[in-house]
Amino acid sequence: MRKSIIPSFFLFLSLFVFFSCKSDKEIQRPGTSGGNLFIAIKNDIDFFNPLYSNDINSGLINDLIFSSLTYSEFNTDSGKLEYYPGLARSWKIADDQKSITYFLNTNLKWSDGKNFTSRDVYYSYFLYTHPDVMSVRQDVERFFIHDKDKKIIPEKSFQIINDSVITFNFEFGVDDPLFITGLPIISEHIFSKIPLNEIFKSELNFKPVGIGPFKLENYSRQQQIILRRNDSSYFDKIPFIEKLIFKVIPDYNSRINQLKNGEIDLMTDVRPEDAEILKNNFPEINVEAIKGRDYDYVGWNHIDQLTFKKSNGKILKPHPLFGNKEIRLALSMAINRKEILEGYFEEYATLAETPISPIFKSFVNEKLKPVPFDPSEAKKILEKHGWKDTDNDGIIDKNGKPFKFKLSIAAGKPHREFAATMIKKDLKKIGIEVEIETLETSFFFSKLFGRELDAWIAGWTVPLDLELEAFWGSDLKKNFFNVYGYQNFEIDKIFSDFKNAKSKDEKRNLMFKFQEIIHQDQPVTFLYWIDNIIAFNKKLKNVKFNPVAYTNRIWEWFISK
Repeated sequence: MRKSIIPSFFLFLSLFVFFSCKSDKEIQRPGTSGGNLFIAIKNDIDFFNPLYSNDINSGLINDLIFSSLTYSEFNTDSGKLEYYPGLARSWKIADDQKSITYFLNTNLKWSDGKNFTSRDVYYSYFLYTHPDVMSVRQDVERFFIHDKDKKIIPEKSFQIINDSVITFNFEFGVDDPLFITGLPIISEHIFSKIPLNEIFKSELNFKPVGIGPFKLENYSRQQQIILRRNDSSYFDKIPFIEKLIFKVIPDYNSRINQLKNGEIDLMTDVRPEDAEILKNNFPEINVEAIKGRDYDYVGWNHIDQLTFKKSNGKILKPHPLFGNKEIRLALSMAINRKEILEGYFEEYATLAETPISPIFKSFVNEKLKPVPFDPSEAKKILEKHGWKDTDNDGIIDKNGKPFKFKLSIAAGKPHREFAATMIKKDLKKIGIEVEIETLETSFFFSKLFGRELDAWIAGWTVPLDLELEAFWGSDLKKNFFNVYGYQNFEIDKIFSDFKNAKSKDEKRNLMFKFQEIIHQDQPVTFLYWIDNIIAFNKKLKNVKFNPVAYTNRIWEWFISK
């Protein structure tokens, strides 16, 4: 789930975003270059077009074919993003933060040989923000200049100075202009030929003309994607590796076996037990863990589903079990999260208390005390709210209704199967009966987003810009990822203020307050932040993984002979 669904505009910005104008890092150059690198991915690409691509793997591949004006790395020491020149060689931000001017590398060429100019940048953002195009990143338009009817004015928002200079103008001062202007650039000469409302169904969405370090050589649907080094167009970032072959291997066991057999060279999301096997028994394979932005949680439905469905979402009646925040706190206290973490992940995860990852060091509210594992206190809270075992059957009840529910999980997720079993055991000790329900993945998501589940285990990826309204905002029609039905209008005010904040200190204070409220309300039971365990063949050199994306600086990787 968390690997395939995150808010639209922020998918690419979650992968490649930026901080300050710095020169490219020095790298150790190999004596030779070339070779093929085989990378396992678990699903096929959705589009070879950043206008529409809405999947993590697709985003990674598209960012190798296309490029942005800048690219970034996440500094794990400072908890901040650092920016580097990409298609732009430099930039200048206005003192009032209401505009940014880019000075472009106009010696670049598209993969079909056409020259790159500021017209491509203009047209890319024209397409991203135009309603007829229906880009999944259209919501970026809210930052730019609008007329009295609230329609974006492209010629004022994206101002071409000349072929090598373009200025972006914002409706208001923004905290990070580089972030807002960080979407991949696509070619005007390709897409200007197509009517806007026909781009979505165009065959060109699978015949990309890019300006990135690699270009598409061959695509076999549901089998493999072959990218070849783009020798001619990517200035000082021409890769050392000749080809990247992304093999689509949906089955985890097949991926790990092909890694062990040398049929693939790299895979992500390795399970902890396999990480240890690889470390101990496969000396030719390196294993690295990246601290990141993925967390698992136990979701509690705050809304009575039947009433919500019958009223077409107009009546929000509290869920009979989970509608009270003190009950949710009791549930969190009754679950031994540390035992689950240590039993499955060992050192490859850390406990979560809020949806702000520890990698965002300056935004984590360190004053919050972790929810303790305290079954006796949990039982007292439940008794206070009338939940007692009145018929001595081992299950607490209230007004004749026993406290029992289904805990739903998607199939093929062993860490969630393990967690569900442990949670069932823990809650039984305080008189709650849990039935574990395992659903086929697509059916699980259908029921989850249809608000048909009582309780579930799932996970999210936190956007790098910490725009969290889609997950926690009270407007349930607008905020698609608020599947628990959580509503707190003080939180909504924080989100509104966060968007308009003029400084990082102001944003930090708002995030501290947000975490305090979330901690008090316990809308879900936060479980743990999960490391991305990456295994790769030791012949692959100069590899430095980053939380932004494991393919970050892939043009610097090389294969030893």
